[in-house]
Amino acid sequence: MKKLFTLAVLMIFAAANTATADSKIFNLKLQSYYGTNMLSAEKAFAAAVAKNSNNSIKIAVYSGGELVPSSQILNAVKTGTIDMGRGMGHHFTESKIGSVESGLPMAWTSADEAQAIYEKYGLKNIIAKEYKELGVKYLGPVWAAPYHFLGKRPITSINTMRSMKVRAVGASAKMLKKVGVNPVNVPVEDIYLSLTTGQIDGVLYGSAFEYKETKFYEGARFFNNTPVLDPIVDTLVINQKVWNEFSAEQQKIVQEAADVLRWSYYKWIAAEDKKTLNELFKNTTTNFSDADLKEMTKAALNVWNDEAGKSPRNKAAIELIKKAAKDSGRL
Repeated sequence: MKKLFTLAVLMIFAAANTATADSKIFNLKLQSYYGTNMLSAEKAFAAAVAKNSNNSIKIAVYSGGELVPSSQILNAVKTGTIDMGRGMGHHFTESKIGSVESGLPMAWTSADEAQAIYEKYGLKNIIAKEYKELGVKYLGPVWAAPYHFLGKRPITSINTMRSMKVRAVGASAKMLKKVGVNPVNVPVEDIYLSLTTGQIDGVLYGSAFEYKETKFYEGARFFNNTPVLDPIVDTLVINQKVWNEFSAEQQKIVQEAADVLRWSYYKWIAAEDKKTLNELFKNTTTNFSDADLKEMTKAALNVWNDEAGKSPRNKAAIELIKKAAKDSGRL
Protein backbone atom coordinates (compact mmCIF):
# COMPACT_ATOMS: atom_id res chain seq x y z
CA MET A 1 0.00 0.00 0.00
CA LYS A 2 2.84 2.40 0.90
CA LYS A 3 4.54 1.69 -2.45
CA LEU A 4 1.28 2.38 -4.31
CA PHE A 5 0.81 5.69 -2.44
CA THR A 6 4.39 6.72 -3.20
CA LEU A 7 3.94 5.85 -6.88
CA ALA A 8 0.72 7.87 -7.04
CA VAL A 9 2.44 10.93 -5.53
CA LEU A 10 5.32 10.63 -7.99
CA MET A 11 2.86 10.44 -10.89
CA ILE A 12 1.09 13.60 -9.68
CA PHE A 13 4.39 15.52 -9.44
CA ALA A 14 5.46 14.25 -12.85
CA ALA A 15 2.18 15.41 -14.39
CA ALA A 16 2.53 18.81 -12.72
CA ASN A 17 6.10 19.19 -13.95
CA THR A 18 5.07 18.21 -17.47
CA ALA A 19 2.24 20.77 -17.45
CA THR A 20 4.65 23.46 -16.26
CA ALA A 21 7.20 22.57 -18.90
CA ASP A 22 4.58 22.64 -21.63
CA SER A 23 3.05 25.96 -20.52
CA LYS A 24 4.36 29.02 -22.33
CA ILE A 25 5.78 31.80 -20.19
CA PHE A 26 4.92 35.28 -21.46
CA ASN A 27 7.31 38.15 -20.70
CA LEU A 28 5.43 41.23 -21.85
CA LYS A 29 6.12 44.95 -22.04
CA LEU A 30 3.41 47.43 -21.13
CA GLN A 31 3.99 51.12 -21.76
CA SER A 32 1.79 53.79 -20.24
CA TYR A 33 1.80 57.44 -21.25
CA TYR A 34 2.10 58.50 -17.60
CA GLY A 35 5.30 59.49 -15.84
CA THR A 36 7.24 57.27 -13.48
CA ASN A 37 5.56 58.72 -10.37
CA MET A 38 2.05 57.85 -11.60
CA LEU A 39 2.32 54.17 -12.52
CA SER A 40 0.95 52.57 -9.35
CA ALA A 41 -2.20 51.31 -11.10
CA GLU A 42 -0.24 49.73 -13.95
CA LYS A 43 2.16 48.08 -11.50
CA ALA A 44 -0.74 46.71 -9.47
CA PHE A 45 -2.26 45.35 -12.69
CA ALA A 46 1.01 43.61 -13.60
CA ALA A 47 1.34 42.14 -10.10
CA ALA A 48 -2.23 40.80 -10.16
CA VAL A 49 -1.73 39.15 -13.55
CA ALA A 50 1.53 37.54 -12.44
CA LYS A 51 0.02 36.24 -9.21
CA ASN A 52 -3.20 34.91 -10.70
CA SER A 53 -1.42 33.27 -13.65
CA ASN A 54 1.18 31.57 -11.42
CA ASN A 55 3.80 33.77 -13.09
CA SER A 56 3.00 32.43 -16.55
CA ILE A 57 2.38 36.06 -17.57
CA LYS A 58 4.97 38.57 -16.42
CA ILE A 59 4.49 42.21 -17.36
CA ALA A 60 7.23 44.85 -17.19
CA VAL A 61 5.80 48.37 -16.88
CA TYR A 62 7.35 51.37 -18.66
CA SER A 63 6.56 55.07 -18.38
CA GLY A 64 5.56 57.51 -21.10
CA GLY A 65 8.11 57.79 -23.90
CA GLU A 66 10.41 55.20 -22.37
CA LEU A 67 10.13 52.73 -25.26
CA VAL A 68 8.10 54.58 -27.90
CA PRO A 69 6.55 58.07 -28.15
CA SER A 70 3.19 58.12 -26.36
CA SER A 71 1.37 59.03 -29.58
CA GLN A 72 2.75 55.81 -31.12
CA ILE A 73 1.53 53.42 -28.41
CA LEU A 74 -1.33 52.05 -30.52
CA ASN A 75 0.85 51.36 -33.56
CA ALA A 76 3.59 49.87 -31.37
CA VAL A 77 1.11 47.44 -29.81
CA LYS A 78 -0.25 46.50 -33.22
CA THR A 79 3.21 45.74 -34.65
CA GLY A 80 4.45 44.01 -31.49
CA THR A 81 7.13 46.57 -30.63
CA ILE A 82 5.44 46.58 -27.24
CA ASP A 83 2.86 44.05 -26.10
CA MET A 84 0.43 46.24 -24.20
CA GLY A 85 -0.29 49.93 -23.92
CA ARG A 86 -2.24 52.42 -21.86
CA GLY A 87 -2.86 55.46 -24.01
CA MET A 88 -5.51 58.01 -24.86
CA GLY A 89 -7.78 57.66 -27.86
CA HIS A 90 -7.57 61.26 -29.00
CA HIS A 91 -3.76 60.89 -29.20
CA PHE A 92 -4.17 58.08 -31.73
CA THR A 93 -4.48 59.61 -35.19
CA GLU A 94 -5.41 56.16 -36.53
CA SER A 95 -8.73 56.22 -34.67
CA LYS A 96 -11.68 58.27 -35.91
CA ILE A 97 -13.53 57.67 -32.66
CA GLY A 98 -10.61 58.52 -30.38
CA SER A 99 -11.93 61.89 -29.21
CA VAL A 100 -15.34 60.41 -28.39
CA GLU A 101 -13.67 57.58 -26.50
CA SER A 102 -11.47 59.92 -24.43
CA GLY A 103 -14.45 62.07 -23.60
CA LEU A 104 -16.03 65.16 -25.13
CA PRO A 105 -16.96 68.10 -22.90
CA MET A 106 -20.04 67.35 -20.76
CA ALA A 107 -20.34 63.82 -22.21
CA TRP A 108 -20.33 62.40 -18.67
CA THR A 109 -19.85 64.11 -15.32
CA SER A 110 -19.00 61.21 -13.00
CA ALA A 111 -17.23 57.87 -13.19
CA ASP A 112 -20.52 56.09 -12.48
CA GLU A 113 -22.13 57.87 -15.44
CA ALA A 114 -19.16 56.95 -17.64
CA GLN A 115 -19.46 53.34 -16.49
CA ALA A 116 -23.14 53.29 -17.44
CA ILE A 117 -22.48 54.82 -20.87
CA TYR A 118 -19.69 52.39 -21.63
CA GLU A 119 -21.39 49.25 -20.27
CA LYS A 120 -25.16 49.70 -20.06
CA TYR A 121 -25.58 51.97 -23.08
CA GLY A 122 -22.99 50.05 -25.12
CA LEU A 123 -20.19 52.51 -25.92
CA LYS A 124 -17.59 49.91 -24.95
CA ASN A 125 -18.79 47.56 -27.70
CA ILE A 126 -18.55 50.32 -30.31
CA ILE A 127 -15.02 51.22 -29.20
CA ALA A 128 -13.98 47.54 -29.23
CA LYS A 129 -15.02 47.22 -32.89
CA GLU A 130 -12.91 50.24 -33.78
CA TYR A 131 -9.81 48.79 -32.12
CA LYS A 132 -10.40 45.38 -33.69
CA GLU A 133 -10.30 47.02 -37.13
CA LEU A 134 -7.12 48.82 -36.05
CA GLY A 135 -5.51 45.45 -35.34
CA VAL A 136 -5.37 45.23 -31.54
CA LYS A 137 -7.42 43.69 -28.74
CA TYR A 138 -9.27 46.27 -26.65
CA LEU A 139 -9.24 45.42 -22.94
CA GLY A 140 -11.47 48.34 -22.05
CA PRO A 141 -11.45 51.89 -20.72
CA VAL A 142 -9.43 53.18 -17.77
CA TRP A 143 -10.94 56.06 -15.83
CA ALA A 144 -8.38 58.85 -15.51
CA ALA A 145 -8.62 62.32 -13.95
CA PRO A 146 -11.55 64.77 -14.04
CA TYR A 147 -11.33 68.04 -15.92
CA HIS A 148 -11.89 71.22 -13.84
CA PHE A 149 -11.41 74.99 -14.06
CA LEU A 150 -8.86 76.85 -11.95
CA GLY A 151 -8.97 80.65 -11.69
CA LYS A 152 -7.09 83.62 -10.30
CA ARG A 153 -10.50 84.71 -9.01
CA PRO A 154 -13.61 82.61 -8.35
CA ILE A 155 -15.19 80.99 -11.41
CA THR A 156 -18.74 80.77 -10.07
CA SER A 157 -20.72 80.78 -13.32
CA ILE A 158 -20.50 80.93 -17.08
CA ASN A 159 -21.07 84.67 -16.81
CA THR A 160 -17.96 85.21 -14.67
CA MET A 161 -15.84 83.56 -17.36
CA ARG A 162 -17.13 85.92 -20.04
CA SER A 163 -14.91 88.64 -18.58
CA MET A 164 -11.91 86.33 -18.08
CA LYS A 165 -9.10 85.04 -20.27
CA VAL A 166 -9.37 81.29 -19.72
CA ARG A 167 -6.93 78.86 -21.27
CA ALA A 168 -8.80 76.03 -22.99
CA VAL A 169 -8.16 74.04 -26.14
CA GLY A 170 -9.85 71.63 -28.51
CA ALA A 171 -13.46 70.58 -28.06
CA SER A 172 -13.75 72.33 -24.68
CA ALA A 173 -12.70 75.63 -26.24
CA LYS A 174 -15.38 75.20 -28.92
CA MET A 175 -18.02 74.58 -26.25
CA LEU A 176 -16.97 77.66 -24.28
CA LYS A 177 -17.22 79.85 -27.38
CA LYS A 178 -20.81 78.67 -27.82
CA VAL A 179 -21.70 80.05 -24.37
CA GLY A 180 -20.01 83.40 -24.96
CA VAL A 181 -16.60 82.75 -23.42
CA ASN A 182 -13.50 83.62 -25.44
CA PRO A 183 -10.88 81.00 -24.54
CA VAL A 184 -7.20 81.56 -25.26
CA ASN A 185 -4.85 78.88 -26.56
CA VAL A 186 -1.71 78.73 -24.46
CA PRO A 187 0.79 75.83 -24.81
CA VAL A 188 1.04 73.64 -21.73
CA GLU A 189 4.63 74.68 -21.09
CA ASP A 190 3.56 78.35 -20.95
CA ILE A 191 0.55 77.99 -18.63
CA TYR A 192 2.48 78.51 -15.37
CA LEU A 193 4.11 81.76 -16.53
CA SER A 194 0.87 83.02 -18.07
CA LEU A 195 -0.99 82.48 -14.78
CA THR A 196 1.66 83.92 -12.48
CA THR A 197 2.15 87.03 -14.63
CA GLY A 198 -1.57 87.61 -15.18
CA GLN A 199 -1.58 87.02 -18.93
CA ILE A 200 -4.48 84.63 -18.36
CA ASP A 201 -7.08 84.57 -15.58
CA GLY A 202 -7.83 80.88 -15.50
CA VAL A 203 -7.17 77.48 -16.99
CA LEU A 204 -8.96 74.26 -17.91
CA TYR A 205 -6.32 71.56 -17.67
CA GLY A 206 -7.01 68.77 -15.19
CA SER A 207 -7.83 67.79 -11.62
CA ALA A 208 -6.91 69.39 -8.30
CA PHE A 209 -3.95 67.03 -7.86
CA GLU A 210 -2.66 67.86 -11.34
CA TYR A 211 -2.87 71.56 -10.54
CA LYS A 212 -0.72 70.81 -7.49
CA GLU A 213 1.81 68.74 -9.45
CA THR A 214 2.16 71.40 -12.16
CA LYS A 215 2.30 74.17 -9.51
CA PHE A 216 -0.41 76.08 -11.39
CA TYR A 217 -1.94 76.76 -7.96
CA GLU A 218 0.88 79.25 -7.36
CA GLY A 219 -0.74 81.53 -9.93
CA ALA A 220 -4.41 80.66 -9.36
CA ARG A 221 -6.03 79.58 -6.08
CA PHE A 222 -9.73 79.32 -6.92
CA PHE A 223 -10.90 75.85 -7.90
CA ASN A 224 -14.24 75.09 -9.55
CA ASN A 225 -15.46 71.74 -8.31
CA THR A 226 -17.87 71.05 -11.19
CA PRO A 227 -16.17 69.04 -13.93
CA VAL A 228 -16.34 69.79 -17.63
CA LEU A 229 -15.62 66.07 -17.96
CA ASP A 230 -15.32 63.40 -15.27
CA PRO A 231 -13.36 61.31 -15.98
CA ILE A 232 -11.09 61.67 -18.97
CA VAL A 233 -10.92 58.12 -20.35
CA ASP A 234 -7.76 56.20 -21.24
CA THR A 235 -7.60 52.96 -23.18
CA LEU A 236 -5.87 49.64 -22.49
CA VAL A 237 -4.93 47.48 -25.49
CA ILE A 238 -2.91 44.32 -26.07
CA ASN A 239 -1.26 42.85 -29.15
CA GLN A 240 -3.78 40.59 -30.91
CA LYS A 241 -1.28 37.78 -31.55
CA VAL A 242 -0.26 37.70 -27.89
CA TRP A 243 -3.91 37.64 -26.84
CA ASN A 244 -4.63 34.74 -29.21
CA GLU A 245 -1.72 32.76 -27.74
CA PHE A 246 -3.14 33.00 -24.22
CA SER A 247 -5.18 30.10 -22.93
CA ALA A 248 -8.84 30.82 -22.14
CA GLU A 249 -7.91 30.96 -18.44
CA GLN A 250 -5.08 33.41 -19.08
CA GLN A 251 -7.38 35.64 -21.13
CA LYS A 252 -9.84 35.65 -18.24
CA ILE A 253 -7.10 36.58 -15.77
CA VAL A 254 -5.85 39.50 -17.88
CA GLN A 255 -9.36 40.79 -18.60
CA GLU A 256 -10.36 40.65 -14.93
CA ALA A 257 -7.20 42.55 -13.96
CA ALA A 258 -7.97 45.14 -16.66
CA ASP A 259 -11.46 45.61 -15.23
CA VAL A 260 -9.89 46.32 -11.83
CA LEU A 261 -7.35 48.70 -13.40
CA ARG A 262 -10.26 50.64 -14.87
CA TRP A 263 -11.15 51.89 -11.38
CA SER A 264 -7.89 51.68 -9.44
CA TYR A 265 -6.22 54.74 -11.00
CA TYR A 266 -9.39 56.81 -10.63
CA LYS A 267 -9.74 55.90 -6.95
CA TRP A 268 -6.12 56.89 -6.41
CA ILE A 269 -6.47 60.24 -8.18
CA ALA A 270 -9.76 60.91 -6.33
CA ALA A 271 -8.00 60.40 -2.99
CA GLU A 272 -5.15 62.70 -4.07
CA ASP A 273 -7.66 65.31 -5.27
CA LYS A 274 -9.43 65.24 -1.90
CA LYS A 275 -6.17 65.79 -0.03
CA THR A 276 -5.19 68.59 -2.42
CA LEU A 277 -8.52 70.38 -2.03
CA ASN A 278 -8.08 70.40 1.75
CA GLU A 279 -4.45 71.44 1.48
CA LEU A 280 -4.51 74.10 -1.24
CA PHE A 281 -8.08 75.04 -2.17
CA LYS A 282 -10.03 74.83 1.08
CA ASN A 283 -12.73 77.53 1.21
CA THR A 284 -11.97 78.57 -2.40
CA THR A 285 -14.01 75.96 -4.27
CA THR A 286 -17.18 76.83 -6.17
CA ASN A 287 -19.76 75.01 -8.28
CA PHE A 288 -21.81 75.83 -11.36
CA SER A 289 -25.58 75.99 -11.04
CA ASP A 290 -27.77 73.34 -12.65
CA ALA A 291 -28.89 75.96 -15.16
CA ASP A 292 -25.29 76.63 -16.18
CA LEU A 293 -24.60 72.90 -16.48
CA LYS A 294 -27.55 72.49 -18.82
CA GLU A 295 -26.42 75.50 -20.86
CA MET A 296 -22.93 74.03 -21.21
CA THR A 297 -24.30 70.60 -22.12
CA LYS A 298 -26.51 72.11 -24.82
CA ALA A 299 -23.51 74.04 -26.14
CA ALA A 300 -21.50 70.82 -26.13
CA LEU A 301 -24.06 69.28 -28.49
CA ASN A 302 -22.44 71.25 -31.32
CA VAL A 303 -19.11 69.59 -30.54
CA TRP A 304 -20.74 66.18 -30.22
CA ASN A 305 -22.45 66.59 -33.59
CA ASP A 306 -19.16 67.55 -35.25
CA GLU A 307 -17.67 64.28 -34.00
CA ALA A 308 -20.75 62.33 -35.08
CA GLY A 309 -20.17 63.43 -38.66
CA LYS A 310 -16.76 61.74 -38.86
CA SER A 311 -18.05 58.18 -39.26
CA PRO A 312 -21.16 56.01 -38.85
CA ARG A 313 -19.56 54.49 -35.76
CA ASN A 314 -19.02 57.95 -34.26
CA LYS A 315 -22.65 58.79 -34.98
CA ALA A 316 -23.84 55.68 -33.14
CA ALA A 317 -21.59 56.53 -30.18
CA ILE A 318 -22.86 60.11 -29.97
CA GLU A 319 -26.47 58.91 -30.03
CA LEU A 320 -25.73 56.80 -26.95
CA ILE A 321 -24.17 59.78 -25.18
CA LYS A 322 -27.15 61.99 -26.03
CA LYS A 323 -29.59 59.40 -24.74
CA ALA A 324 -27.67 59.07 -21.48
CA ALA A 325 -27.62 62.86 -21.01
CA LYS A 326 -31.38 63.03 -21.60
CA ASP A 327 -32.03 60.11 -19.26
CA SER A 328 -30.00 61.83 -16.51
CA GLY A 329 -31.81 65.14 -17.01
CA ARG A 330 -28.75 67.02 -18.24
CA LEU A 331 -30.42 67.65 -21.61
